[in-house]
Amino acid sequence: MTTTQSSATPPVSRSAGDGQLSWWTQWTGPRTPARLRRVGVLLTLAGLITAVLSLIGGSSRAGAVTDAAGRDTTLAQHAGEIYQALAHADAMATSGYVSAGQEPAAIRTRYDADIANAGKRLAEASRQVAPDDPAAKPLDTLITGLPAYTGLVETARTYNRQGLPLGQSYLAQASQQMRTELLPAAETFRRVEVDALNTDYRTASSLPIAVVVFGIALLLAALDFARRESWRTQRRFNVGVAGATVLVVAGVLWWGLSTVAGESALADANKASDATTALDEARTLVLQARSNESLLLVARSGGSASDSGFTEQLDRLTAKDGPLGVAEKSGADVDDIRAAATVWSDAHARLRRFDDSGDYQKAVRSAVGTDAGSSGAAFAVLDKTVSRAGADAQTRLAAATSAAGDATTLLAFGPAVLFALAAAGFAIGVARRVEEYR
Repeated sequence: MTTTQSSATPPVSRSAGDGQLSWWTQWTGPRTPARLRRVGVLLTLAGLITAVLSLIGGSSRAGAVTDAAGRDTTLAQHAGEIYQALAHADAMATSGYVSAGQEPAAIRTRYDADIANAGKRLAEASRQVAPDDPAAKPLDTLITGLPAYTGLVETARTYNRQGLPLGQSYLAQASQQMRTELLPAAETFRRVEVDALNTDYRTASSLPIAVVVFGIALLLAALDFARRESWRTQRRFNVGVAGATVLVVAGVLWWGLSTVAGESALADANKASDATTALDEARTLVLQARSNESLLLVARSGGSASDSGFTEQLDRLTAKDGPLGVAEKSGADVDDIRAAATVWSDAHARLRRFDDSGDYQKAVRSAVGTDAGSSGAAFAVLDKTVSRAGADAQTRLAAATSAAGDATTLLAFGPAVLFALAAAGFAIGVARRVEEYR
């Protein structure tokens, strides 16, 4: 009798040695453990990617705030001080010349202080500006042009002490160089640094789109995974996944709150910066008007035709779209400045009447004097008022920049650490669910 033996076919899904599923099947198979492994890998990778994006975005934002509070603000302030110091030095040089050889010691002292301050700020700025920086060219113009200007002023003073009218030509040449070369270069330098500062503000206040999108997507994916597992297994809590979800929420909230607080502080800083720049320009217009007033007396021309420089500067100062208007829109109180400008304009009109009527000495006393009603006293009040408003704007700028820095404290690393811990939480939580199937 012949017996036919049936051959048994071994299962293809298990290895011949230990009867376990192959590693490929464990990850790609249709069974629940394989599906859980795939989900765990995706959640973990998404958490790590969000952590990297958060690190990059936070570092960029914190770096922009640091630059705004440090180098760029410092250079912008240096540029503003150079701009004002040069304009004030020119005003003092022309005011001192009016005294016909008897230059008041106070005026000479202030001129020397302005030149020394400008030179100091130029030296400090030159150490921070690279040769390929857009600010390098105007800075070089200032560094090379300032000695030439001071040389012309000293020559004018020498001739003035000797009673020689030739000094008028040197003084006019110096003032012309100041108006057409040095002040425009200082203005360009200031604008470059203010633009760099505004770029920092925009970078620091920009919304981290990638971090927000990935963070919210990761949160939704985690919640969807928890919901599906609860429906499939009737188990409502997984410590790892729940902890990771909380960490994702914390990271997203950290970014959101930091963005809101930072944008508010940076908006205040931007307004304060605009006010500071406008008030710097306002003070320069006042100082240029003062130089025009003094130069007109130096020339002893009389009449009102050459007085247009003074009136043009004050008109620009008080115009609605002028620097005072910009400063007011940026939160500065300019009412006292406008009132002081009106008082000086009236005092200047009296000075011109003295000169036009032939009483030159009385006009000079009004220009350099400190008596009530004199042009010199009215100018001093206006100059002090504008300077005080500018100092207040600088204080606002420093406070707002500091607040922006506080808002970005640990932003470069804090949320990134939370997202990285969330990735670890997802990996651990899902791995424990997989272990339950063994």
